[in-house]
Amino acid sequence: MTADFSFEISASKGRHVTICLGGDLTGGEFARVEPNVREIIGEQNGKHGVLWDLRQVRRCDLSARRSMQKLQSEIAERKLRTAYVASRPRIRGVALWVVHTSGDKLARPFANHDQAVDWLDTSRGRMEEIIHRAKEIVSFGERKGARP
Repeated sequence: MTADFSFEISASKGRHVTICLGGDLTGGEFARVEPNVREIIGEQNGKHGVLWDLRQVRRCDLSARRSMQKLQSEIAERKLRTAYVASRPRIRGVALWVVHTSGDKLARPFANHDQAVDWLDTSRGRMEEIIHRAKEIVSFGERKGARP
């Protein structure tokens, strides 16, 4: 890794995985991060989300963007919510491109870290929440002896 690049990966039990990147992100640097990310995401087993913290990234080359897009497509197959946080407009644009080109409907870019965490910690999507509520209502009705 160059002196102008840093990364840290952390996972808390029962919560999302956080991947902090900083400095100048190149395809070569991202290639060093990828195996670590794949390993920890593989352990998630579809249970928790992924937070890419790009607030300290100054620059991202085209090769890194393509690698991020490829990895995001793999994350999409695992049905993990993914949030990209970037305070710099150019890097947020990279995140938007990655989300859009990966076709992942469970991935979103954010300018604000707290909003991203709140969104990730909301474990259900809209349809999942509707189905969950409907099942609760049916279950309640069955307990009360209601007939269809």
